[in-house]
Amino acid sequence: MSDSEESVAGETPAADPEPIEDAEAEANKIRERATDAERRRESRAVASARFEALGSMDGRLSLTANTVIFGSTQVGTLIGRDNYGGGSGAGFERSGQVEPRKLRDLEQIFVPPPKFEQLCDRLGSQSVLLLRAPKGWGRTATALRALSRQCASGVHKLSPDAELRSLDIEFDRCTGYLFDTPHSQQLRTLSEFHLEQLGRRLVEVESRLIVVVDDQAELSPDAGPFVLDVGEPADVTAILRKHLLRQLAEDDLGVLSRLEVAALLSMVEEHRPSAHELVNLAARLVDVAVGRIDIDEMVGRYAAAEDNRFRQWFDELDTDTRPFAIALAVFNNMPLHIVSEAGRALASSIVDAEALDGAGSGQTVFGVRSTELLSRAQAQLYRSHEDTLYGRITVYAVRFVDERFPQRLLEYAWQEYPAAHQLVRDWLRELGGSDDLRASTRAGVAVGLLSTFEFEYARRLVIEPWADSGQRHDQYAAIGALQFSSLQPELAPLVAEMLEAWVQPTQPMARRVTATAALGSTVGQLMPDRALRLLRRSARSSDPDLRDAVCYSMIELFSSRELDVRVLRDLRRWTVSRRRGVRYTGFLCILQLSFDLVAETVGGVEPWPRLVWLADQSDEHRDHIVVLFARLMQAPYFPPAAYAEIKRWVQIAERDPQFRGPLGRLLVDLETVDQNDGMVPFHLREWAGEDGGPRAAVDELLTMLDAKQGV
Repeated sequence: MSDSEESVAGETPAADPEPIEDAEAEANKIRERATDAERRRESRAVASARFEALGSMDGRLSLTANTVIFGSTQVGTLIGRDNYGGGSGAGFERSGQVEPRKLRDLEQIFVPPPKFEQLCDRLGSQSVLLLRAPKGWGRTATALRALSRQCASGVHKLSPDAELRSLDIEFDRCTGYLFDTPHSQQLRTLSEFHLEQLGRRLVEVESRLIVVVDDQAELSPDAGPFVLDVGEPADVTAILRKHLLRQLAEDDLGVLSRLEVAALLSMVEEHRPSAHELVNLAARLVDVAVGRIDIDEMVGRYAAAEDNRFRQWFDELDTDTRPFAIALAVFNNMPLHIVSEAGRALASSIVDAEALDGAGSGQTVFGVRSTELLSRAQAQLYRSHEDTLYGRITVYAVRFVDERFPQRLLEYAWQEYPAAHQLVRDWLRELGGSDDLRASTRAGVAVGLLSTFEFEYARRLVIEPWADSGQRHDQYAAIGALQFSSLQPELAPLVAEMLEAWVQPTQPMARRVTATAALGSTVGQLMPDRALRLLRRSARSSDPDLRDAVCYSMIELFSSRELDVRVLRDLRRWTVSRRRGVRYTGFLCILQLSFDLVAETVGGVEPWPRLVWLADQSDEHRDHIVVLFARLMQAPYFPPAAYAEIKRWVQIAERDPQFRGPLGRLLVDLETVDQNDGMVPFHLREWAGEDGGPRAAVDELLTMLDAKQGV
């Protein structure tokens, strides 16, 4: 391949400025950096954290379906999610016998959730069950339907003040009992002993009891055998269809197939509406079907009601919950300890700021229990996993019930509370330097969201200080902050001009490194021509941090399917450049692409190197990859790095026989292109002769090479 392949507009090839005697030492350092496992782990963690952070604030909010009530409705029927809605006197709020008429109505329109039959089976063999589900899930209706199926003499609703531990309740024969208490203290003390005693009393009279439990309620530690977690709720569309059949003719049900309605229902189903919402939604759909209101009017009313509800919810949060909710907006779906610590740091800043005005009240360590805080913040705990330096562990993570809250909450707080701007800005800037990569990246993405309202302030006061600090986590935060800005049509040109200025050799090295690493993210993927031109400019440097930043961005661009061939094509030009810096940076990128990126395969024992996998999938990829690796194998000082990577491939093939075919086909092509005839088989035999060497893989690979030579 000739040097003409490097032609780039505006660049005149130049001789290497560095002494040639330093080239070997430089190549050795490149090899060490390329295969550094800690660097790869960190790069993957940052990319994953940024992807998750952007995903948690994805898209603009327009509608939601939590607790919107349009006023008095005349639907008057229970629709399978919770209590009756509608007219006066409807519902199961009173204690005592549930009217048989209401149970019959429920049977006609009830849509069972996926775990309903499991609930009925458990109730058949177990006289007491704690049914755990979030508010609005439909737990009351589900419990009533299960009890009415099981118990021939009807269903009673116990008073919420009843004391189950007393065993003084008189149970009728063959009767189902429903207990829904707001008193969390009773649930915490309702132990296995009390539940067993209660169960014996019920068995004696052939009756059953379901205790409805909120998903955030704290239960006795030994109550587990009596608990049933309900899983997914009933299908929203099925519920509405059943309900509409009671109001409309079959021909009018086409309203559910309208595109506007389908989009609305998709959003409603995603966010677990309450019974009252579904009642009101069904009533509005009836109005749409018969022509009383227009669908656009319905959507507008729905959106306006949701907007009012959200504003009221946030404005009424107490001083403990509001900082927690803001922290959760930044760290949604992250471990509880990270959210809690960030929330307390923000609360402390608020207290300090208000103390200057004589309004501070101080914090208490044991002020609010977690269950209460989560309930007020409309959030929930769930089990997740966290990758640590020493392996994966189980953690409790926290998220908003409505996953669209993070973006909306930050936007609303910023627009409506300008006095909080500096405080929140300073809080996020501090979080950007967190020791936890995920936390620093999340803080950066949050600043990026807020920068769409005040880009210049965010740039000067937060993003540039992060970029200039020279600290890796600050730099990752700065990169995260540029994501949202680059997605805004009015800001994208400014971000592009800013990064072009930042990568200039006259800028501080820390700023150049930050800008170079940012070019592979959303910024560069939206302007690949400009990004690759700027990356080549940075590739001239021999500074190791700047080279790492170039390779980090090239890997990110390569990971975009639309740009992988383009990246390989540019690396072909880099690796024949007369500038040693560009050439060596190109070799570093090849090594890191091979070492860092993997492809999951069906039935594979372990992930394969993505370069080998791509070479076997596409002739176009194969041509570029063969040329690039052949150059690495032939370049002065780099064959040790190239063959070390090939050895790693062979070791994978030893563990995964399926990998041997694709690897063998690539090695055949490399052996054909390599000017050092016989070096690949020589190294294969040498590796096989080592203690514990990859003998089986080498035997198969040599057979493929010999067969090719005999053709």
